[in-house]
Amino acid sequence: MFSKKILPAVAAIFLSIIYSISAQAQSTYQQVYDIFQLKCSGCHNQSINSGQLDLSASPAIVYTKLVNFNPVNPAALSKGDKRVSPGDPHRSFLMRKINDSLDMDNGITQPQEGAVMPNPPNPPMTKYEIELVRQWIMEGAPQTGIVVDTAIINEFYTVGGINSVPTPLAPPAAGTGFQVHLGKVFIPKATEMEFFIKYNPKLPDTVEVIQLTLAQSLQSHHLVIYKFFPGQDVNFPQGLRDTSQASHGSADAMCAFAPQQINHTLPPTTAYRLEKSAIFDLNLHIVNTSNDSVLAAEIYFNMYTQPKGTALKYMYRRNFPDLAIVLPHGDTTSYTDIAYDSSATNNWDIWILYTHTHRFGIDYDVWKRNTDGSQGMQIYEGWYDWTYTFNQGYYGWGIHAPQEHFENPFLEINPVEGLIHKATWYNYGTDTAYFGLTSQDEMMVMGFEYTIGALISGVSDLPKNNSNVRFYPNPFSEKTNIVIMNERVGNYELKLYDVFGKEAGNYSIHNSNSLVLHRGNLPGGIYFYKLSDEKNSSVASGKIVITQ
Repeated sequence: MFSKKILPAVAAIFLSIIYSISAQAQSTYQQVYDIFQLKCSGCHNQSINSGQLDLSASPAIVYTKLVNFNPVNPAALSKGDKRVSPGDPHRSFLMRKINDSLDMDNGITQPQEGAVMPNPPNPPMTKYEIELVRQWIMEGAPQTGIVVDTAIINEFYTVGGINSVPTPLAPPAAGTGFQVHLGKVFIPKATEMEFFIKYNPKLPDTVEVIQLTLAQSLQSHHLVIYKFFPGQDVNFPQGLRDTSQASHGSADAMCAFAPQQINHTLPPTTAYRLEKSAIFDLNLHIVNTSNDSVLAAEIYFNMYTQPKGTALKYMYRRNFPDLAIVLPHGDTTSYTDIAYDSSATNNWDIWILYTHTHRFGIDYDVWKRNTDGSQGMQIYEGWYDWTYTFNQGYYGWGIHAPQEHFENPFLEINPVEGLIHKATWYNYGTDTAYFGLTSQDEMMVMGFEYTIGALISGVSDLPKNNSNVRFYPNPFSEKTNIVIMNERVGNYELKLYDVFGKEAGNYSIHNSNSLVLHRGNLPGGIYFYKLSDEKNSSVASGKIVITQ
């Protein structure tokens, strides 16, 4: 016979199997619909029709009355809620009505919004059922398909798991900013996952961001807050997306956070500009290192704001990746690249400089680049600790890599001369490593946050590999024109890589400085390019977007 201690675990496993079988048999929406039939249709039916919502109708009719449908409650409508807002449980009035303390900041906030649901004599919802509704909404509330792993959320609420943020972050005081809360997102044991999700802060006016505070799990790999370029958000669906629908090239990195960063206060007189029309694309990468427990990942971040026109200068961000790294297993390998902008008219005044590799990284160094293209003074040593306080004797790859701050004054760099950055790896794995998005792949990225400095003056001619590339149009659907700016006619090689670092195309430019690139059989998506000259020297790199 089973002991009393073993029985609950056995029961949980049995329930997980039952929920898994159920999920395989039904779409996620059908499961949500069945919950409403069982728990809510006693008040929402043809006879009573509470809230002018009949949940006893057919699944197709109920779906049209829920998803992107305005609530009849005036208080909820005035907030901009929908009954179900795809991808956003916090703006879904139905979710707030059934929340029942599952999410501490997403319940009924005023009496005019009515009572929580379900009301007696309807039976109460279980935490599993409430969570299933929330996860369906976060996945974009689709009408078809299985989009939620019911077994994993059942395990979390029956056996237990890890809450990544046990104590929610307090929001800014009224009138000083706003909070964004993402999650829960459930990560299986010993698994890493990366997501993107659109978020519209619905700002009443353009503002300036002067401080960000953050609460996230130490098991998080990073949070990047992207801003879509105007009009680009329509190319991406609502709800959680995986890396096959990454927005690189269609969005601009506003700022990024590793788990150590809790308070990100910009220098006095500077700010990020956040336009009234801004739409975020939030990029969350989580590694559940536990072999025993499901991780329920959440992220809270606060943006503290001031009126537009207050800051003297705006803060910007630039990343310079090398996508063509090839790291043979068993070898120590180094790559050196340059970061510059030959079309720039003003200096970069750098506030923060950072680097990024994955697990094989053992060093990363950055130097100023001299006018003749040679290596100048070293400005960054990768062996420093996270706060760039002391040389710890090793490179803390990934989330622990040092961030060097330059304040009073900022570090002034002539963009036409630019920087030289060098990464070194020891591949102790069993296979060759390439550039990729997971922590099992590798990366080489150097970047910085900066303000626009003084006008450039007195710059001598630099070597040929000081150039720029223009694609127009970008994004494009069938073909695009490529012009190599400030370069002599010559022979060049253009390589395209997909978001996983796999080579997607190789094009030769002979005795010219331009090319018409036809998409051919390339699927729509985000691509990185690297242009090299006939000496195999790097000329330029960047991102392009091919529309569907």
